[in-house]
Amino acid sequence: MTRSRATATSPHLGPERNDGDIFGAARVALDRRLDIPGTVHVHVANGVATLTGTVHLPGEQLLAAETVRRVKGVRRVVNQMTLADPISGKGLEPPDTR
Repeated sequence: MTRSRATATSPHLGPERNDGDIFGAARVALDRRLDIPGTVHVHVANGVATLTGTVHLPGEQLLAAETVRRVKGVRRVVNQMTLADPISGKGLEPPDTR
C-alpha cells in the first residue's frame, strides 16, 4: 500500500501570469475605483508593479497601491506617484485674513 503525501499549496502557486496579464488586471482594478484618479499609471516588469502619475491626496496613493497589490501575480508594488498640491499640516482651512 502506498501512502500519498499531502502538501499545503499556496493560492499563488500554479501557472505564473505574464506581465501583460498582470498589467491588464491591474489597469482594470484601478479603473474600477472611482476614488483613484485616472492620472495613476501602472507598469509591470517581472511581476513588480510600479505606480506613477499624480494624485492629490496621500490616501489616493495608499488606495492605488493596495488595489494593485491585490492583483493576482503582483509580487511587489513600487510607489513612484507624485503628490500634487499636497495639503498642509493645517488642513484645508482658509487663510486668516484678520
